[in-house]
Amino acid sequence: MITLTQTHQVLKDGTKTVYIDSQVEPEKEITEEHYNNYVDSAPFFRRLGGSETLTRGYTCQGYKVVKMVSKSPDRTEKVIRTFNFK
Repeated sequence: MITLTQTHQVLKDGTKTVYIDSQVEPEKEITEEHYNNYVDSAPFFRRLGGSETLTRGYTCQGYKVVKMVSKSPDRTEKVIRTFNFK
């Protein structure tokens, strides 16, 4: 079982690197197929000009991506996806 937590952040006015939370979505359960779709989509969004950062860690299912940070091409919005394996 995999749970996904998404946090949407926007750039704070007058700054270049400080983001503030705009929306925190509640945890939801996803399947292994959806998890793989999230992780496998990173190169596609990098080619579009966005920034995708994948953080791996040791889980009960092996060495997998546990955090994914996606920034928009204009760097004004950021989405942080955290995966919990149970």
